This record gives sequence, structure tokens and C-alpha cells, in this order.
Amino acid sequence: MGCKLTKAVSLKKKGSSFPQQHNGPVSSETAYPMERPELTSNQIALLTNTWNLLVENISRVGVIAFMNLFETHPDVQEVFLPFKGLSQNELRYSKELRAHALRVMGFVQKIMARLNEEKKMDQLLTDLGRKHIYYGAKPEYIDWIGPQFVNAIRPSLEAHWTTEIEGAWCQLFRYVAWVMKTAMMEQHSESDQLPLQNLHTQTQL
Repeated sequence: MGCKLTKAVSLKKKGSSFPQQHNGPVSSETAYPMERPELTSNQIALLTNTWNLLVENISRVGVIAFMNLFETHPDVQEVFLPFKGLSQNELRYSKELRAHALRVMGFVQKIMARLNEEKKMDQLLTDLGRKHIYYGAKPEYIDWIGPQFVNAIRPSLEAHWTTEIEGAWCQLFRYVAWVMKTAMMEQHSESDQLPLQNLHTQTQL
């Protein structure tokens, strides 16, 4: 574990990434969890069952999640060159955004397939977190997508939606954010310790 992560996390108050609520939208404006989030067997069952109901609408859910993310955090949209400067209406009909949303939802599918294999899920998320360093993503961006995803799936699951289901999805994205951000912090720490020549070589990969 990188010492930078330990220091950064110790400055935060212990708490959840998103509140558990039933009616209003999920917010990401809360503290980064001090402790590693864990998923219960009941939450895993709820996630698996509800994911199966979402499969047919995953591209739509992904597009809505990213449109909401870009609307609430315009600086994130600027990181994505294909979407830089596009209006909400242009984003709605963007083939590039649809393709990106499908890739992201495909990754969520991989996470769902590993819910009962924690080591494999951790490795998947660690690799993704490290890659995001080279994409120019900031650690806080990882916190923001989870709540937007939860808000985007709620309409598709309206007939089944409960506080427990919302709590399960929020907990999953707490877990995803924690592992990815841990990897990003460690990658930053390792990069700071690399000789300049090695660092230049690494960033070209």
C-alpha cells in the first residue's frame, strides 16, 4: 500500500461515498471511505438479480449516466476529447458517446461476473485504476460516476426499486471507487519515485 494513500485517507472522515435514500437522486458530495467497503451476500444477490433486468437497456443507461456526469461536472467532459465542447443535445445523439457508454457498461458486466471472486474483481479494478492515470483522470472523477450510474438505472428498475437495492448499488460503487482510487494513488506514488528517464519511458507505453 502506498503511504500517500494512507495519508490522504486519514485526513477524511469515515463515511460512505453516497447516502442511501429512496426518493431523491444519489449525491456524490460525501467523504471517501476510510475503510475498505465490503459487499454482503444479500447485496451480491440483489445486484445480480437487478443487473439481469438491466441488460437490455445497458447502452441507454450508460449514455444517461455520462450525460448527467458531464452536466454536473463539465470539467470531466473536457477530459474526453471526442466530447469536448459538445452540447447536451449533441451528446444525446453522439455515436462516440454511445460507443464509450457500451464499453463502460461492458466493464460493469465484467465486474458483475466477478462479484463472488474478490481477488479477480480487485485485479480488474486495480488495472483499470492504473490505466486512468494515463487517461488524465483525477481520483475524484471515480467517485462521481457511481451516483450518476445509480440515478440512471433507477427509472429502468422503477417497479422493483427499494432502499435495499439502492444501497446495494451504492455499496458496489463505493467498492469500485475505493479499489480504483487505491490503485491510482499507488501509481502516483510509484511514479514519483521513478528516475526521470524511466518515468518518461513508462508514460509512453
